[in-house]
Amino acid sequence: MTWSIRARLTAWYSLVMIAVLATSVLAVAIVQSRLGLERIDGELQRLMLTLEGVMRTEFNEGLTMQEAADEASVEVVAPDRTLVLVRPDGALLAMWGQGFPRDWRPDLARPIVDTIVVDSIKHRVVSRPVVYNDHGYVAAVILSLAGLESEHSEMLTALMAGILIALVVATAGGWVVGHQTLRPLTDLSRQATAITEHNPTGRLRAPNSGDELGRFATAFNDLLDRLATVLHSQRQFMADASHELRTPVSVVRTTAQVTLARGPRTGDDYRESLTIVAEQSARLARLVDAMFLLSRAEAQGLPLVLEPLYIDDLVAECARALRVFADERGISLDTSGATETTFSGDNTLLRQMVGNLLDNAIRHARSNGRISATVASTPTAITITIVDDGDGVSPDQRERIFQRFVRLDSRSTGAGLGLPIARWIAEAHGGQLTLQPSASGACFQVILPIA
Repeated sequence: MTWSIRARLTAWYSLVMIAVLATSVLAVAIVQSRLGLERIDGELQRLMLTLEGVMRTEFNEGLTMQEAADEASVEVVAPDRTLVLVRPDGALLAMWGQGFPRDWRPDLARPIVDTIVVDSIKHRVVSRPVVYNDHGYVAAVILSLAGLESEHSEMLTALMAGILIALVVATAGGWVVGHQTLRPLTDLSRQATAITEHNPTGRLRAPNSGDELGRFATAFNDLLDRLATVLHSQRQFMADASHELRTPVSVVRTTAQVTLARGPRTGDDYRESLTIVAEQSARLARLVDAMFLLSRAEAQGLPLVLEPLYIDDLVAECARALRVFADERGISLDTSGATETTFSGDNTLLRQMVGNLLDNAIRHARSNGRISATVASTPTAITITIVDDGDGVSPDQRERIFQRFVRLDSRSTGAGLGLPIARWIAEAHGGQLTLQPSASGACFQVILPIA
């Protein structure tokens, strides 16, 4: 059986109360018993001094030991106590006061303050040997502890009754306090249940934003905001991806339908149709690969394979691979900067990053223009700067171009995923990719920290 939080709080509160009250009762009982014994010992010591004083007075009057004991039994009156006088050899001189076995004898050799049991009744005894002039005797004063035990028992009974009453009150109070304390949590649970996929904008409202439940509601609302952002991004990604995939799929389907719908066709016609299908299939494959790479990157399912490499050689090789596309538009693609720039990174991903940036520059540079790729190195970082002489990017669009499926130029044939992938690769290596202000064209800068 699973207890509710309110029941568990009440149980723990009751257990703590029981422990506190039991400890308090034990402490009170011990202290009360000790103080009672100290009070009784003090009274018995004073009575002992009185008895000794009377005995000295009788000895000074010339009485014998027995005569002095008889006189003391008359002069020292203590009806609720027992007084005993014995000779050093144990012979009884006198015993008076409260009834006590006459065959009992105190310790003859040393003084004692102790508790003894006689006839199943506890007694407190104070005795000591006394020598005055030529007279020696042993005096004892005895008091029954029945009264103290009765007082102790009555106190314990009262305390136990108080504990039961306090426990009942504490349990009821704990239940009520737990109910009042957890009521806001119940309200928050009801509000959270009302937040569904059909109502994702709902948020929790706490009665007091400054207490623990208020901070919990704030943290939960922040979580909902982050989830809503992710959900919106996923929906936007699906919409954008569907839009991008629709064009090549439509072209392939239309080409196939047109080719098959007409009568006999020549080999050149089929070649032209298959060329269109191949081009769109290649575009579709690049788009799917880019989407797959981004999805794995967001899910952190693409670990880096680190290996030592030279950044300047990597940039030069990427430029050499893409120079054929630059030559088609008469664009000059130059590399320069530091050499022997060693770095530990994922060779495949870094090549894709540089390739995406160079491909973007080739797409947007002017015909017969110029693109430069420069590598700079410091003791702490390596900087790759790629500059083209195109129309550039307006300041309000410098961050937007790093969003997925964003194409500022409607004439662009890209899918709008190259720059987001390049930025992710830079950040995966602990660096950053930014678009720097420039007088003309676009200036992309990659900073890779050297570990």
